Amino acid sequence: MNRVRLFFKDLSEVVGGNGFSVVRLVDAEEQRAVGIIIDKPTSDQLTWRIRRVPGREKMLPEVLSSLLIADSGINSLELMVYDVCEGQYQTTLLHRNTLSLRSIRISDAVLLHYIAKVPLYMDAALLLRQSVPYVAQQTGISIPINTLDTDRLNRELQRAIDDEDYRLASILHDELRRRIKD
Repeated sequence: MNRVRLFFKDLSEVVGGNGFSVVRLVDAEEQRAVGIIIDKPTSDQLTWRIRRVPGREKMLPEVLSSLLIADSGINSLELMVYDVCEGQYQTTLLHRNTLSLRSIRISDAVLLHYIAKVPLYMDAALLLRQSVPYVAQQTGISIPINTLDTDRLNRELQRAIDDEDYRLASILHDELRRRIKD
C-alpha cells in the first residue's frame, strides 16, 4: 500500500458547528492538506495540549501513551487512515511488534499522534481524493463532503434549500443518495 505520512498543523473551530472543530493535517512537504472533523471533547483535549495546560502530563492519554511507548517503543506503533465509509475515516492503530491491529476513531488517532508523536499515515490515493493544496496562511479549511455524517448532510441539505442554493443542494442530495445505494 502506498501511503503518505501526515503531521498535525492546526486546529480551527467550526463557526456555527456546535462545538465541532477541524484539524488540518499536512504531508511532510506541506504540499497537501486534509481537514478532519473532530467533536468538542476531542477538540478540548487538543486545545489543552496546544496551549500546554499545566498538569497535562498526569492526564490519562499522556499516562497511557507513556506506558505504551515505554513498554514497546515509539517505533512499534503507527496509525493508518485507509478509507472513508458513511462519513467516517476508517483508521487503525498497528502495533508492529505483535502485529495487532485495532480500529480507532480518527479524532482519537489525531490526539494520539499529537500527544505521543505516533506516526500517522494516509493511503496515498485517499489523500489525493480528500486533500487540497496546502496554503500556509489560509483562514478557511476545506472539508470533503464524504466525511460529513448523514445527519449533518441532511441538515446542510435543508439549509441549502432554505438559502435557495440549489447547486449545493444537488451535491448534498447526490452524496446522500450514493450512501443509500452503498
